[in-house]
Amino acid sequence: AELLRLPPYYNIATEGSGQPWNTPVWAARDAEFNLYWSSWVRAVHSVNIANNPRTFLTLFDSTRARGTNNFRCLYLQCEAFEIDDEREAIRAFELIYPEEPVETRDFLGEGLKRFYRATPLRVWLNCLSERDLTPATVKMRSEISLDDLRGAP
Repeated sequence: AELLRLPPYYNIATEGSGQPWNTPVWAARDAEFNLYWSSWVRAVHSVNIANNPRTFLTLFDSTRARGTNNFRCLYLQCEAFEIDDEREAIRAFELIYPEEPVETRDFLGEGLKRFYRATPLRVWLNCLSERDLTPATVKMRSEISLDDLRGAP
């Protein structure tokens, strides 16, 4: 819950033609923990998502001291899609731009931008800091349930 109170800057990893790509995005989330952001329709990650919805997002505390990242990074295996439905575009607009009057013209049809939605399929949280590694370490992440994630404030 503390991690989710940080500014919502996520790194989104995509792949296109065998080439990995990673992009930072500001994303708003709904009650189901779907993540929404807006991007240029021709951005590399946007083109990659159009061809392959499998994405991986991370949210982490960039202010932490090196080696103290236990419970400070969220890993999300997701499926991401361009939003082409006007009702969902309105919902995305309201989440991303809550103080502005709704205007989806630039995000649909011939618009240069699009809203995107990433839906988590599996989620992990760092459970071990780099400083705590030993030769007996088996894993550094623990899977958490989507229900627990959705219930976080």
